[in-house]
Amino acid sequence: MVPVPLEPRTTEGRQFADSDLQFIEPGVTARTRLIEELGQPTIWLAEQRVMVYGLRKVDAVGALWFLGAGYRAAGGLVEGETKEGIFIALDGDEIVSNWGRRTVSRGETWLTAATEWSRSASSGLKPTLDHFVEQAPTADESLVYFYRPRDFQHYLPLVAPARKLPADVAEFADIRLDDKLVGQIRWQSYVLVRVPPGPHEFTVDPDTDFVVNPGLYSSAAISLHIAPGTATFVDVGIEAGRGVIKPILAERPRADAISIIEKLRESW
Repeated sequence: MVPVPLEPRTTEGRQFADSDLQFIEPGVTARTRLIEELGQPTIWLAEQRVMVYGLRKVDAVGALWFLGAGYRAAGGLVEGETKEGIFIALDGDEIVSNWGRRTVSRGETWLTAATEWSRSASSGLKPTLDHFVEQAPTADESLVYFYRPRDFQHYLPLVAPARKLPADVAEFADIRLDDKLVGQIRWQSYVLVRVPPGPHEFTVDPDTDFVVNPGLYSSAAISLHIAPGTATFVDVGIEAGRGVIKPILAERPRADAISIIEKLRESW
């Protein structure tokens, strides 16, 4: 068998060469300069004050093999996806305090990868909480809590909620606002999103990078009318069955949500 490298394909983000990043200088480079040079990040981790520029790339390799003494040839295609992130930590004045890049492993969210990078770089990012702590909204910034207490099987008729993730399913779901990634939520966790008051439409989309049948997954959206200085709670369920896996989203009253979300940890 003879491997034949093919052109890699970028599915998300942009490939940055080292020369593209030479302008970044801790203690000097401001957030505005970063956006001018690199564009908007894949996600802004507000609690950790980290800009993440993520890259998803498919490396395809064609394989040519020979069969029989007559050297009959046949070919195939093997694809493997790789992810990497550039992590840029900012201080309270919106100036770069530290930055670096690393490969993102299977099952890692951008936040998980940022935390692992922080450990190796001794950046001291704020860790995620292992318990729920309610934050106070402000007049110009309201809060939306997404919480996911159940696993994929919960909505199947006559099937009890799963107590652990089965193999080969999406390990987390992306939360997007106006097509911008604002959080990623795991089973038995919550995500806090800060937004200005007003109408907003959020989309929840299971991450299918490493699942067996990505075509079975679909996304779901929820429209919220958020009043100033309030907290909104959205229950995230994942319906599995009937040939499709999709989120089920429902806004819940605070009293109902708190009794559940206080048992969860912040998503990581």
